[in-house]
Amino acid sequence: MHRSRLTRRSLFKLGVAGSALAGVVSLTVTPALPAAADISTQSFSLGKYDHVLYWNRVILDVFRHTGGTPGPLTRGGAMMNLAVYDAVNSVFPIGKPYLTKDPAAFGAVGALNTAIDYAAYTALKSAFPSYPTPDLDTKLNTALAMPDFGSTSDKNKGRLLGIKTANAIIADRTGDGSEDTTPYVPTIEPGHWRPDPARPAGGANWGKVKPFALTSGSQFRPGPIGGFTNAEQMLKSPEYAAQVNELKAIGGRTSTARTADQTQAAHFWANDIEGTYKPVGQQYDHTIAVYTKYRPFGTSFNSAKLFALTSIALADAGIAVWDSKYSTDWDVWRPEHAINLADQVPNPAITPDPSWKPLEQDLAGNSFSPSFPTYTSGHSGIAAAWAGILRNYFGTDSLSFTGATDDPFAQGVTRSFSSLSSAAKEKADSRKWLGVHFEWDNAAALELGYKVSDYVYANVLN
Repeated sequence: MHRSRLTRRSLFKLGVAGSALAGVVSLTVTPALPAAADISTQSFSLGKYDHVLYWNRVILDVFRHTGGTPGPLTRGGAMMNLAVYDAVNSVFPIGKPYLTKDPAAFGAVGALNTAIDYAAYTALKSAFPSYPTPDLDTKLNTALAMPDFGSTSDKNKGRLLGIKTANAIIADRTGDGSEDTTPYVPTIEPGHWRPDPARPAGGANWGKVKPFALTSGSQFRPGPIGGFTNAEQMLKSPEYAAQVNELKAIGGRTSTARTADQTQAAHFWANDIEGTYKPVGQQYDHTIAVYTKYRPFGTSFNSAKLFALTSIALADAGIAVWDSKYSTDWDVWRPEHAINLADQVPNPAITPDPSWKPLEQDLAGNSFSPSFPTYTSGHSGIAAAWAGILRNYFGTDSLSFTGATDDPFAQGVTRSFSSLSSAAKEKADSRKWLGVHFEWDNAAALELGYKVSDYVYANVLN
């Protein structure tokens, strides 16, 4: 189980006894409480309004406005949460700093909330320049107006601290490759993915972006699909035919093999349409659901580290998945083309169906497939990275929770899960039921995502 060493002894080191912190931090400790007691068993008045959670709800609205592919969203989320983490970690050590630690802020608990607010605000403003500044200003003012015990001097110190940690993150991400607009040149041959003329290749260079923790986007690059030595061999194989025929049966708009529950799950996990909080936002949303259930008395000292680790893993998983999509010879076409154009592939076990369409559709009812190669699955990789961090943080996979969605085809739907990994697996399976991914896309991405999360958890902030 993840533990934070904010103990009675630590608080006295912060100057609780005889200082301004006395009466502000209310700590309940029994004589038998271990020295490394979990912070959630303690009562802190400053935990009533957790500004970390506030800004991780704000970012969902930013995602809805920004849209696009997962990469820029995960990058901006990591920038925000790392700026917040370094600010919180400057006030009280909860792990190694990511980039910066201001010794002058140590013990300044009265500055904490304001530091979080300005760290998040400054990072978001840089990472998402298209988000309306007046709207972001309003969200900042709402946060600053929350009940707080800090003095004017404390709050000014917090403002400077938050801006400082955010600017360090912004400087570190400048020139990270996220603005690379080199045009994508598709391979126009059977089996290779080709973009729709009306929908350009999404994130074609994102696999080259500098990771937040990994050594490179290719660090855990999956091997060739199914272990085949080349695409031609794969396309002729019975294994490929089985994958295509499975999608043909369960992923089409008119499928009779897909159950009602699978159809609901397909839409629940999609969030592909612009105006939703996207699949990345759903993982943030579900992190809040899990955290508030299992850390009901948690404070920013808990949540800052969890959201920093989660956002790093999601960002690096996005980079790693996009590396596998574009930076290998396995730029495989989507199920839609594999079924519609099966006559172009010499595989007698597949019968082409030019009229087949995936269940995935826009608000106008037009079927579509996401505009990037199929191998590996972004939804699956991101889901595994999320589940991996949370099970490391909480020390168990067996955390039941109920999650929500932003998808317009699943309005008001919630789904419940018995574990973190079962949620990740359902998200992966949902891409088959939606008709946009093969099983081996999902399996490889799940493995990749868990490798990313384990590496992140073991190598940063600890």
